[in-house]
Amino acid sequence: MLAARQFGLDTCPQASIAEYPSVLRSSLPISNDETIICGMALGYADENSEINFYQPERLDINDFTTFLD
Repeated sequence: MLAARQFGLDTCPQASIAEYPSVLRSSLPISNDETIICGMALGYADENSEINFYQPERLDINDFTTFLD
């Protein structure tokens, strides 16, 4: 991802693609003994697209973490 940025490209990791290995194997030479972990979208971001301004709400760290002394 950092190397892509070096060349002016944007990326988006796609872990959900691993849930559909048969779709990938039907189009790409991936054998059944190989595991698909994730994919990567690569290209140029549309800086004016509304989706690129989406900021989801985040939980406070104390809502989901327990700190032990």
